[in-house]
Amino acid sequence: MMKFLTDNALLAIDVSEPLLVGFLAVLVVLIVLLTVLSTMYAAGWRRKMRARLSNVTAVVEYDKTKGQITLADASDVEKSIFKYGENVKIIVKAGKGQKLVRLTVEANEGYLFTVNGKDKELVDGVYEFVISADTRIKAEFEAITVIETEQNAMVLPQPEIFEVTTNFDNNGGRVTLTNVAGEQKTAYVADEKIRIAVFANEGYFLASLAINGEAKEPVEGVYEIVMAGPVTVDAKFELIRVPVTYVVAVEANDMGKVIVTDPSGEELTKFIESTTVKVTVKANDGCMLAKFTVNGEEKELKDGVYEFVIESDMNVNAQFEAIPTPEPEPQPEPEIAVADAEDEDEDEVIFDGMNVIRFNKSFTAKVIQLDEVSNGWYTELKNELLSYQKIKDRMSWKRESYRFGRQCIARFTIRGKTLCLQLALDPNNYIDTKYKVEDISHIASSADTPCLYRIKNERRVGYAKDLIGEIMQGLGAKRIDREEVDYFQPYDTTANLIERQLVKKIVKFNGATGYGGIVEKLTEDPNKAKEETDKVEENSDKK
Repeated sequence: MMKFLTDNALLAIDVSEPLLVGFLAVLVVLIVLLTVLSTMYAAGWRRKMRARLSNVTAVVEYDKTKGQITLADASDVEKSIFKYGENVKIIVKAGKGQKLVRLTVEANEGYLFTVNGKDKELVDGVYEFVISADTRIKAEFEAITVIETEQNAMVLPQPEIFEVTTNFDNNGGRVTLTNVAGEQKTAYVADEKIRIAVFANEGYFLASLAINGEAKEPVEGVYEIVMAGPVTVDAKFELIRVPVTYVVAVEANDMGKVIVTDPSGEELTKFIESTTVKVTVKANDGCMLAKFTVNGEEKELKDGVYEFVIESDMNVNAQFEAIPTPEPEPQPEPEIAVADAEDEDEDEVIFDGMNVIRFNKSFTAKVIQLDEVSNGWYTELKNELLSYQKIKDRMSWKRESYRFGRQCIARFTIRGKTLCLQLALDPNNYIDTKYKVEDISHIASSADTPCLYRIKNERRVGYAKDLIGEIMQGLGAKRIDREEVDYFQPYDTTANLIERQLVKKIVKFNGATGYGGIVEKLTEDPNKAKEETDKVEENSDKK
């Protein structure tokens, strides 16, 4: 080429020497420029090739308390090291009350570009770019501020957050709160769907469940709701209890029978707790139920049936006895003057064909000649009366009185062969009750104890204690710690009791017989002596 230029220059030298010089200068400049450009291109190409063959790194700088930024490739795989020319996604999520104000992507080569709300908007919180070198990414967040308008101040809308409160026994079960992504939280955004998982622990069961006060069927599982306000979950777990069985023992004599059944009518002796037990009591012909107790406590039957809910072992006791035959009408005695109605059956009287012999027995003598059972009742009731504070007893010729201070509250008397208890109660209060009392208020000496109760059987002993308790409660008397005393006195004959001066023997001539004389000379008129004795006793009782 150089040869060609030289040859042509020599040929043209004659034409124009100045033109040739200028041409040569331009040619030299072109050759130098081409050499420089080719050298620069080769260097850039080699540099780009090296970059394409190596990985590049992206680093994010931001305040993690105000938001969250993640980097991912086109397949949404999070990473920070990428291949040359790979597509990079910057995923931005502002924190509560924050907003993104600036996002900067800066390559090492010095290329700088800024993304903000006006220039390059985030699409669903994502910005994408192609990475070609190690890159730094910077993001800035700031709190949402109040925007002032001419009319009023307006706050940018923020999502509502609602709390979920759970009430349950941690030992009995568990209640778990999650969102659809499985995150456990106690606060959720409005319209967010949450899942409430309710499960009982081993040995327990879900007894009740309510969400915001609305009762749900107590079934273990997962409940889904959409948050529209605060939520309260109330769950109650209870122990799975094994039913307990209790025994009903029956005690009864052969004068009747006791049948124990469940609500279906099946006759059983063992019952599951809380079962209603039906006890049917029936006396045999010619017999009657004297006393019925359950666990030692006397109970009333309704049409021969007693029902209870069993919560423990029970003992049912029924005491039957023969129906007593009516006593024959007493034969009329020889006419004897009676001083007072209260002296009925007071004295023992016999007629020997010539004289009327009257045995005026003291109360002590009558107690001695009581049968053993009645004597035991007397001891039991006397101990009951003396088991209260400030109760004093006094024995007179024909009765035994008990006082609380100066007030007479009870008396023992014996009518015929029956032990009687007179009480300071109103007989009218016990009409048509189980307490078959008698009104003796018409007797002047018994006006302060007008309620007469005859002690005929063991059941009446219990009732008598009830009546004593009513009196003591009205008086405010309290029980004392007192050892019981045996007041039983062995039986003795009337003859011996006369010698012991516990019985007065009075013989009166009966002029109707036609015989004269007196078997035993009287030292005093018997009727007059009795009237004076009654007055003395009445005065002593009032003291």
